[in-house]
Amino acid sequence: MSFTVSLPVRFADCDPAGIAYFPRLLALLDAAIEDWTAATLAVDRSVMHGARRLGLPTVRLETDFHVPARLGTTLEWEVCIDRVGQTSLALVVVARHGNLAFLTARLVQVLTCLDTMRPKPWPADWRDRLTQESDCAAPP
Repeated sequence: MSFTVSLPVRFADCDPAGIAYFPRLLALLDAAIEDWTAATLAVDRSVMHGARRLGLPTVRLETDFHVPARLGTTLEWEVCIDRVGQTSLALVVVARHGNLAFLTARLVQVLTCLDTMRPKPWPADWRDRLTQESDCAAPP
């Protein structure tokens, strides 16, 4: 099962020609993953980073930009799990508008103890949630 969130391409995301600037698309990608994390793990980043002292840094990111995104376009960011490891998670994220894919990202995040900055095994309840959600369809 995948998770989808709608995020608009705003004026601040674009260059003077009205085309989304790629670092801003990566910020929208991160926003989609932040929303997915809260929905999937039932914990938002403020609790994860604060009380739980855990983080999910991205350690690998590969992004294909298929077509330019423009000011005013609302992108549907679909996040799905490709693989769950002992401490890591591989995700595939596709940003679409209708049937048109604007970008596809493949990334790996590692659950990390913020006090030691070392990888940490998934808590059992998080692992259960992640393995129930694991079923990416092939991206475009």
